[in-house]
Amino acid sequence: MWFLYGWICGCLSVLMTVLVMVLLYKLVDRILSIPLVGNYSDRYILVTGCDSGFGHELAKRLDSLGCHVFAGCLTEKGETELRKKCSARLHAISLDVAKHDSVRKAFELVATALPDGHGIKQSASSCCVFIVTSSLSLSLS
Repeated sequence: MWFLYGWICGCLSVLMTVLVMVLLYKLVDRILSIPLVGNYSDRYILVTGCDSGFGHELAKRLDSLGCHVFAGCLTEKGETELRKKCSARLHAISLDVAKHDSVRKAFELVATALPDGHGIKQSASSCCVFIVTSSLSLSLS
């Protein structure tokens, strides 16, 4: 009887060890397969709706990561608040996504602010300007 008990405990021990090893392998594999963005200082991002809420917090977070941020604000108060809280990498711009002229003006400002060889001035296949908007429909026609 003791022999059977010892054999069962040994088998359970081996099974537990194998299970832990498989789980550990899967965990490490999952962690290593997560893509890393890196080079935040080379990223240029336009975020709309930065007066408050999600856009405001996102602009501050991206700035703290080292990204160059163009923060579109509807009000001058929102622009001033972001300028006070963030580094020189954040450019608070006046932007009303409902007005075509405002969008065109913001586009021109972003295009001229980018360094040579980046984003809008380059081909679409190597564009490095990311646009984050809370607006559901935006037409640039």
